[in-house]
Amino acid sequence: MTIQILPDSLANQIAAGEVVERPASVVKELVENAIDAGATRIAVEIEGAGKESIIVRDNGCGMDPHDAKLALARHATSKISQPGDLVSIRTLGFRGEALPSIASVAKVRLTTCHAEGQAGTEVTVEGGQSAVVKETACPKGTTVEVRQLFYNTPARHKFLRRDNTEAGYITQVVQQQALAHPGIQFSLSHNGRTVVNTLPTDQVLYRIAELFGPELTRELLRVEKEEGRYRIEGYVSSPILTRSKRDDQFSFINHRHIRDKVLLSATQKGYSHLLPRGQHPVLFLYFSMDPDLLDVNVHPAKAEVRFAYQSEVYRFVMEAIQEALAGNEKSGLPEQTTFAPSRSAEGTAVPHVANGAGSETYTSVPRPHLERPPAGPPLRYQQTHSFQDMGQALQSFYGKGAGTASVHPGSLPPGIDLFRTRPRAVSDMIYSEFEPLGQLNNSFIIMQGRRGVLVVDQHIAHERVLYERFKKAALERKVEIQNLLFPLAIEFAPAEAQALEPELPELAKLGLEMEPFGTNGFLLRSVPAILKAHDHEAVVREIAAALARDEAQHSLQDKYDDIIIMMSCRNAIKVNHPMELDQIKKLLHDLEMTEMPYTCPHGRPIALLFDIEDILKQFHRK
Repeated sequence: MTIQILPDSLANQIAAGEVVERPASVVKELVENAIDAGATRIAVEIEGAGKESIIVRDNGCGMDPHDAKLALARHATSKISQPGDLVSIRTLGFRGEALPSIASVAKVRLTTCHAEGQAGTEVTVEGGQSAVVKETACPKGTTVEVRQLFYNTPARHKFLRRDNTEAGYITQVVQQQALAHPGIQFSLSHNGRTVVNTLPTDQVLYRIAELFGPELTRELLRVEKEEGRYRIEGYVSSPILTRSKRDDQFSFINHRHIRDKVLLSATQKGYSHLLPRGQHPVLFLYFSMDPDLLDVNVHPAKAEVRFAYQSEVYRFVMEAIQEALAGNEKSGLPEQTTFAPSRSAEGTAVPHVANGAGSETYTSVPRPHLERPPAGPPLRYQQTHSFQDMGQALQSFYGKGAGTASVHPGSLPPGIDLFRTRPRAVSDMIYSEFEPLGQLNNSFIIMQGRRGVLVVDQHIAHERVLYERFKKAALERKVEIQNLLFPLAIEFAPAEAQALEPELPELAKLGLEMEPFGTNGFLLRSVPAILKAHDHEAVVREIAAALARDEAQHSLQDKYDDIIIMMSCRNAIKVNHPMELDQIKKLLHDLEMTEMPYTCPHGRPIALLFDIEDILKQFHRK
C-alpha cells in the first residue's frame, strides 16, 4: 500500500462531509461569516429547502479582490494566525474550511465589495474546480449564492430528508442566530414566502416575542448572575410552563449557540422538584466568559464546547436558576403588546410596543394543571412497573392514604415477611374474570381473581381505549368535530409554523381545522370532540413541535398515527384521579373490547399480575 497526498478537490469533499451535512449546515456557516464581518442586516433566501438554491446577503465589511479569491481556498482565514489564537477565539468561524468545503459539493458564486464607490469582485467555483474571478458592480457587503448542493455527490443528496424537514432545519438555524444576535436584522424566505423577519433591538425579550409570540414572554422569569469570570443573563419559564421536549431550550456562550450536557443538566437541577416528571422548562440563557475558559474547537459544527472548570460552571448555572425561581418576578411583556415597525429619527427600524384600545391582543398561554400527589406512599404513574416485590405493593396498598381502594384487610399478621414475588405483565388476560376492588393511590385499579391480584394502570388502559376508538373514526372519516365558539389564535416558532402549514389538510381529517393567520400564526377553528374538554392549544403546540422534529419515521401513516397516540394520551384519565366503581367497570369493559387490551399504543403493559401460586408459596401454603 502506497501513501499519497490527496488532491485538494478530494480533500475538500472529505472536509465537506464534516462541515456540510445538509443545507442547514451551509446556511449556518454563511450566516456566521456574515456576523463575523460585522453585518447589521442578513437576508437568507432558499429555494427547494436549500437543495436548489441558498443565497445569503449581508451588509458587512466585504472583501477586496485578493481576499475574495483567498476566501474559497482551504484553511484561508482572517480570524486566527497562530496556535495561541485557538485558546482565545472570539469569532464564530475560525477554521477556514466552510467556503471551500461548500464549493467542493455545489456551484458557488461569491460577490463582494469592501467599500462604497469601489468596484466589487465576483468569484465563481463549481464543484471545487479553479475559481473564476472578475470585477463587478455591487453594494458594500457580501452575497454568497450556493446552487445545486451535492450535485456532484448524489449519494449524499439521496440521504437528505423531505423538503419540509430540511427547510425546518434551516429555519432553526436562522432562529438560533437571531436569538444570539438581537441587534442584527434577520430575514428568511423559502420559495418566496417570508418565514422569519426580525427587527434589530437591544432587548432580548423583544426578539423572543418576535420569534415565539408575546404570550410566551409573560411566563418568563429574569435570570441574572455574575461571579468571578462568569456571567449569565436571560430568561427561563416559570414551573407552570413546561414542554415535553427540550426544543425550546436555547443556550449561548459568547453569542455562540451550543447544546451542552453540563448546562442542560445544571438547568434541570436548578428546577429540582418543581417540574413534573418528563417535563422541561423553556430557556433563553446567555453566558459570558473569558474565551480561555472553554474550548470551542471540539466539534465539526462547533455545537459543543469543553469547559476548563466544568464543576464551577455547573454550580454557577444551577444557582442562577434557583435564584431566578426564588425571586419569581415575571419579566414578560405587558398583557397587550404588538410588534409594529416604526422609524427612529435616523430612519432605522426599531421595535414598537403598542398598548391600549385598538391594538392587537394575543391569547394567553393556559397554565397546565400540576396535580398534587395525594398523601401517603409516593407511588406514582412513572413507577407502575418498578415494584421490587409484592411486599412493596401491598405495603403501599395497605398503608395510610392509599387511594380509594375498598379493601380493608386490617394489619398484616405479625412475623409474616411480606411476599417476595415479582409481578409480571400479561398478554392473555380476560379482565371480566377479575373483580375490581377499588384504586391504589387513585392511579391503579386493583382486581382479584382466581389467578391472583391484578393491578391495572388506569391512564394507559384508557389511552388504549381512546386510541382504538379515535383511529377507527379517523380511518372511516367519521371523526366527531367540535366547532370552537371563538377561533383560537396561536403563534408558533418559525420552524413549527413551516412544518405545520403543509399538513393542514391531513390534520383537518382528524378534526383539527386550522388556517394561516399572520406570518407564523394559525387560527384553530375546530377540534375533535374527543378533545373538547381539554387544552386545545397545548395539544396543537405538541403536534407542531413533533412535526418540526419530524418524529414520525417514514410514512404519512406513521406521522398521523403518532398524532392520534398523542391526542389519546392527553385525553386519557390521569394519575391521581379518583374513580367510582361503576366508572372502573366501564373502563375495564371498554378495554376488553379493544383489539390489543394488554399494551398501550406506546407499548407499555397495561396490567401486572401478582400470581396466586407465588402468593401461596410466600405464606407457606404450598
